[in-house]
Order: sequence, then structure tokens, then C-alpha cells
Amino acid sequence: MNGQTPPGWYPDPYGNPGLQRWFDGAQWTQATQPTGPSTPSPWQPPVGGTPQPWQPPATGPGTPAPWSPAQPGPQPGLAGPPRRDNRGLVMVLGGVGVVVVIIALVAVLVSVLSDDDPTTPQTRVTPTAPAQGSISPVVGTITDRDSGLSWPQLGGDWAAPIDAPGDDEHGLSAGQTAVAQKAYDGVGDYVASVYGAVLPTSIPYTGGAGADLETVTKAWFKKIEPNFYPEHETTEVVSRAHSVSGKKAWYYELVLKFPQAQSKKWNFTQERVVVVLVDRPGSRPAGLYLSVPDSFKNQSDAETIISGLKAT
Repeated sequence: MNGQTPPGWYPDPYGNPGLQRWFDGAQWTQATQPTGPSTPSPWQPPVGGTPQPWQPPATGPGTPAPWSPAQPGPQPGLAGPPRRDNRGLVMVLGGVGVVVVIIALVAVLVSVLSDDDPTTPQTRVTPTAPAQGSISPVVGTITDRDSGLSWPQLGGDWAAPIDAPGDDEHGLSAGQTAVAQKAYDGVGDYVASVYGAVLPTSIPYTGGAGADLETVTKAWFKKIEPNFYPEHETTEVVSRAHSVSGKKAWYYELVLKFPQAQSKKWNFTQERVVVVLVDRPGSRPAGLYLSVPDSFKNQSDAETIISGLKAT
């Protein structure tokens, strides 16, 4: 004999009182019927045969606990307990998952925005600021009474404004200087400088609508060049029409290079020169002469002066 339980109606092994369930000889089925007086008694095996299915003891009032096999896992020939509906569990887990995601996002946002946690490395983007000392402070305005030009007065390394003595050779008058190298040649200081001027009479200028400001501006620079600089190479950078306070003007920019600077132990190797000449109908043109060696730390001062230039 194989010892299996024959097919038939038996008391519900899952503990439902007053209910019988059909066993098909291999497993419990979904077929049930109420226990009645006409229902035959459960099949009893002969002595020494297969015992009838195990019935769990009552656990107290109400429905007894579902039947469980004696050994781990389902036993052959017996169906496991009915599968429970897990939709509620899925909804709960889904809700928990949403909460976890929200908490994680909040934590990430707090970690990015918070500056209070010294243990968390922070990546900050700091705007690039001008190098310290790259621009001298503006402390006032210089007005050249001879040319009618005015421009920002600079502080810091720049000396107090000076009025140059009448110099018809170069036309220079009020201005400022700043030392770039003391006793560069063993005697005199090498300086950055800015001057107002009136075009010297030694340079012809007829004025009027057909006046050639470019030619006159370049002639003025050639007049000053040999007296202001040691031996050098000259490169023209810009030569274009310009306007100052609505008046016709010419802008001329050059770079002077000093090949001998290293051998002579100069701290400068080249110099930026800007010459602006402003037409004044009925009078000789007004000029601004600006010269800054590359060793002067406040190179942006040139832009401060040029952008602030005004003419009366």
C-alpha cells in the first residue's frame, strides 16, 4: 500500500467549523460543503494504515489558526494554505517607498544648500575678483585748465596732481605720475604718467572740417617719443576716430618694447602708450598723453583714465 488518503469529504483541515472540504486523493480542493446529519463520517484507516489528516488544536474562541505542516515546506500530496490577497501590502509598501524617496530628496537638498555642516565638503563657485592692487582708487578729478580736459584723479601709488611749467615743445600741462622703478638707470626714476596738453605750435594744424586729426596725433607722439623713452621698438596697435564728450577726437595706441631691459636689470620690458587728441574749433586741439610700463602693478588704471576723460 502506498499509505495515501483516499478521495472523499473530510473536516476542513484549515479549521473552518461546520465545513467539509473535498480531498481528491492527492491534494485539498476548493470544493466545500457544510457538515450535516447526512454527511458520512470521515474515513478511518485500518490499524497500522495512514492516519487521517492532522487537525490543529483550537486556539480559543473564534476561528482556529490555519493548519501548518509538521516539517518545513509543504508536504507531498497536501495543498498549502490559500494564497492571501496582498494588494493592501503592495499599497502600504508603495506608500512607504514614496515617503522614503521624498526623505532622500529632502536630505540631498539640505546637504547641498546647508553651509552649517563643517564635516561635509562644500563646492562653492566664487566669482573671479580683480587681483588685489590691480586698480588704484579714484580720489577726485583732475582738470587741466589749459586744455579744458578732465579725468579721474588716482590715489594709491600715484603722486598728487602737478601743473607742468609751460612747455611749448611737448604741450604738456597738468597731470600725475607713479613710480614703476626707482633709479632705473642709476639716476632717475622710471614712471607711469598721464598729462593733459594743448597741441604745441611746432606741429601745424589748420583745423576746420577737413582737419586730419590722425596725422596730427601721430606727429605729436613723434615729437614726444625721443625725449621720454630709452631706446625701444615701436608697434602701432590702434589708430581710429574717437569722440570725447561729443567732440571729434582721435585715439592712437602703441606698444614700446625694450630688448635691453634684462641686461640692464630694468623691471619693465615694454610700455603701453595712449594718445587722445580732441578737436576744439577756433583753438588748438586738446590732448591726453598716457604712458604705463608693464611693471606698474595697476595696469587697469589706464582704462579708468580713458573711460573717465571729458572735454569742455
